[in-house]
Amino acid sequence: MKRLILFIIFLDWGLNASTIDLLHQGVECFVPQTCGLKPPEADESLFPGSIPEHSSGLFNLIKKVGLKGEKLSGLINTRDDVVIDTNVIIDYDTTIYDNIILIDSAQFIVQNCTFCLKGNVYACHNSLFSVENANFIILQDCLYQFILVALDSAVIEISNSQFSSANLPVNGATVNKGSFLMDSVDMGGAFITFGIYDNSSINVNYSNRAGEFVVIGDSAELRIAHSDTVLVWLGFPGGSSGELHDPPGMEDWVDHFIYPDGTCSGINYSIEVDSLCGLMLATMAKDSTDVTIYDATLRAAGNIFEIPIADTILGLIDNSHYDDWVAPFPARNLHLVNTSVQAWNLYFFGGTDLTLKSSIFGECLSADSSKTTIMNATCDGSGGHIGASGSSFLVTFFTTLYTDALMEGHSTSMLLLTNFIFGHLIARDMAVSVIYNTILANPIQVYDSATVMVTGLYPPSPAYVDDTLSIQGSAAMVRATDSPFEFEGYRVEYASEEDTTQFFQITERILIPVLDGELCKWITYGLDVGDYILKLWYFFSYSGVDDSLSFDNTVYLAYNSGIDEDSMPWGVSFSVHPGLFNSTISINYSIPEAAEIELSIYNISGQKITTLVKGRKCVGEYVVEWNAKDYSCGVYFCKLRVGDKPLPANKLLLLR
Repeated sequence: MKRLILFIIFLDWGLNASTIDLLHQGVECFVPQTCGLKPPEADESLFPGSIPEHSSGLFNLIKKVGLKGEKLSGLINTRDDVVIDTNVIIDYDTTIYDNIILIDSAQFIVQNCTFCLKGNVYACHNSLFSVENANFIILQDCLYQFILVALDSAVIEISNSQFSSANLPVNGATVNKGSFLMDSVDMGGAFITFGIYDNSSINVNYSNRAGEFVVIGDSAELRIAHSDTVLVWLGFPGGSSGELHDPPGMEDWVDHFIYPDGTCSGINYSIEVDSLCGLMLATMAKDSTDVTIYDATLRAAGNIFEIPIADTILGLIDNSHYDDWVAPFPARNLHLVNTSVQAWNLYFFGGTDLTLKSSIFGECLSADSSKTTIMNATCDGSGGHIGASGSSFLVTFFTTLYTDALMEGHSTSMLLLTNFIFGHLIARDMAVSVIYNTILANPIQVYDSATVMVTGLYPPSPAYVDDTLSIQGSAAMVRATDSPFEFEGYRVEYASEEDTTQFFQITERILIPVLDGELCKWITYGLDVGDYILKLWYFFSYSGVDDSLSFDNTVYLAYNSGIDEDSMPWGVSFSVHPGLFNSTISINYSIPEAAEIELSIYNISGQKITTLVKGRKCVGEYVVEWNAKDYSCGVYFCKLRVGDKPLPANKLLLLR
């Protein structure tokens, strides 16, 4: 199941969406607006409740000149709402970088050309969007970036054409008597995920890879004939029940298949499939449903959770066969008898607070104000991707991803100790994502006003006392142009695990971002063997207001036996003695043979503050004085290096 399932909740399964304003309320959480997002309560200007007679910009231009294809091709490098209430014919090769909104029985006809669109299509108010004998290309940068919607008796039709979208899936939806017609379409370079809602319909004929169809609205109709390779979701609305017996499989030729049948109750839609090869069936159950599947191979088993409940779901495994099993889901009964499930898909909405744990699953999406935690799990991508939208909060922890992570709307997500085997982290709209010690397979993608905070803290292993350690990690920000966030630097600290009441700074605040590199050097001279906590402070601002996050990791400091024994120069002595009033420090050392030496002083953050001796010295004993009167009170370390062999540092306390 793909992300179109989000539309089910946003439109509430019965919304009479008769205005563009209502349409926007339904899709605002996942339709990008590159003109700069605002919070929903301040966003009315993007989709006003009614279109004024003398609107600004492109609306007036279209009304005045009735643009043809060659003129529309000049409307590039923007993403505005092109509102059309008249007839437009596109018969020249054309590219439009705008959202197209059709109202008042308008007709937008594309024919005999290559038509490229980087935007959404909303056909409303008995309007028509038609593509015939054309090459129709949706210019997407990421999966499900754009949507084709027909509502209020409007029609979208594609016939005798090629349809492509950079091999990325597109959203499609029909609502409130809207209809989508597809006839003789080559979908070799695209895939559409359709949602079919109340009183709407989709008809597909003679088309290959026509897409997937989520059927769940009252009086919705789906008809597919003489086509191949489609995925049909059999929806079970809240309170409904039904059975599915020995349905056709992917390899079967389907003469005729209809659903629902006499075993079903509370389901008021119709599905009819004729003369088709490659039919994949899946189920989509809401709360309070009672579903039993017999002798089937389900492409996916999807479950929608809306009831405000806190619970844990665990033990799901994709590509499993169940002889007689009841799924461990709250607020429903899903009974599988001699049935296999290729992908487990979960969708969390409303005020749910659910944890998916110790599972291998196909897709998991969080929406509305839900809180979702995925831990010790794997998303194999067989059912789609993981994602967050609306105002939801998503956390992944010790999770492996073989798919994309798509963050949208006003969602917040944290990917902690997560591993992308492949796939992308994509953030758009006003989504904010924080990643920590997460391995990425591809560059982060951000759009609109989205922000990704990249953090990482990787202590060296092994790590020793009396050494200089390189602390690797990340402290950076990947942000879209309109993001309200700014990176304000980072700081690294440490504390003994036995006493975490006081952390010592390894660095001051560093303003230069680091992405998969060295954060700092940690000088461990004079520290005791044992466990330590490293802390990374990540500083950022939101619209000029400062804030911060912190992340911990642990490291064990051991003795380096190679330095203490074999690697130590034989016969070398090294000692430090405070002078009168502790303002002058006497440092004694001796070397048994001529060597290059360096004698330096470090502060507690590991920064070298002065070098007292550097160069070649002969055999003998030496005394060096350090006048510390210009230095503040605190802990310092004196370090002697003979040749390439560092000696254990001497720790000293400077008092006044």
